[in-house]
Amino acid sequence: MSSIDANRREPDGQGAQEGEGLTQRTTRWPFWLALGAGAITLSAFAFVFLSDRSNSDYPPHLPFPSRTDRLVLKSPEQIPLRLNEPGKLDADLAALDQIGGQTVDPATLPTNLRGTLDRYLKEAFATPSAPSLAVESELTSAVSELGLTNDRLTTGGKIYRKHCQQCHGLPGDGRGPTGLWINPYPRDFRRGVFKFVSTEKACKPRHDDLLRTITEGLKGTAMPAFGLLPDSEREALAHYVTYLALRGQTEYHTLAAIAIGDPLAVQDPNRFASHQLKQAVAEWQEAFSAPPPPSEPPDGEPGSPTHSEAVRRGYQLFTSTEKDACISCHGDFGRKPQLRYDVWGTIAKPANFTTPELKGGTRPIDVYHRIRGGIPAVGMPAHPKLTDRQIWDLVRFVRSAPYPRELPPDVRASVYPNP
Repeated sequence: MSSIDANRREPDGQGAQEGEGLTQRTTRWPFWLALGAGAITLSAFAFVFLSDRSNSDYPPHLPFPSRTDRLVLKSPEQIPLRLNEPGKLDADLAALDQIGGQTVDPATLPTNLRGTLDRYLKEAFATPSAPSLAVESELTSAVSELGLTNDRLTTGGKIYRKHCQQCHGLPGDGRGPTGLWINPYPRDFRRGVFKFVSTEKACKPRHDDLLRTITEGLKGTAMPAFGLLPDSEREALAHYVTYLALRGQTEYHTLAAIAIGDPLAVQDPNRFASHQLKQAVAEWQEAFSAPPPPSEPPDGEPGSPTHSEAVRRGYQLFTSTEKDACISCHGDFGRKPQLRYDVWGTIAKPANFTTPELKGGTRPIDVYHRIRGGIPAVGMPAHPKLTDRQIWDLVRFVRSAPYPRELPPDVRASVYPNP
């Protein structure tokens, strides 16, 4: 932990008063909050119970299942009125067509084309008990660079079954036994899209991005930290997630193309799927070899003149009236966020920057990546036109926003108008 983080205190001013009030109210939670806490407890129990299986081997003839849940081809552009409720994912997805979205039920697609695709996927990705990635010779070196060897995938599959499958599901669909009852829902890897990445290409993560999520979990969600697992097991898990994402992305885009009547996909699903797999491998390879992030500027400790000026400049950028300014989605600095649909057809909630925890991490470089590259999967725009200095100014403001004493007096008065 840096000296800056070590010296931080709990939010004071209005934030402290709210925290004290919460402490006083813990014995008389509202019914809906108590119910939510019960659901989390139940999920935690299921996690421990299901994770304690001694046999992590898959049955040898078990295949990956054909996709049966809806494909979200287009999410609605309108603003959602509420967050998703646990247990209602299928109903919520089915309702998207009525509000400007576009979905397809795979069961309505031609059986022969789906069967052809299933056979291709089995040849290319094998089975859960013996996962492998069979690609054309031109992709062999790329697959090797991604670390997707048979032994690593087999090890990763066993660890995934023990620790992850109960939420993320056998094919990585986010529909495990507990997955549909968690809010927010577990990540569906099958789009090949991830939210918290340090790259700006196709929403693909670096290998280290996957490792960080596995190791530290995601704050404010049911995704736990697996930092106590040996390094080799976390490495294997990251490789297996990459493998599931490649398989799912190939399946999704081929089914979607069949649904819209793409001539190549309809005439030759194998060839179309092979092309999709090549493209996905290239995207992952590019992400894994992305250049390192920029160095953090020496702005000093929170409260110092240099740091305070950076915070003030960041506040001005945050509250700008320019298009895609932060305040347009993070209303009242995140206390009144503008909900939006993500690419999975579920509802995303922009972060509240008056609280210390951020799902994607609170390190300065984590916040930098969220601002610079955006989170395209949930509609958060990238900011390629801002200079590195401007991005770091926004980072300083966002990281200081939960701590009123770190804010210059004029900024504090705006963020916390009723101390």
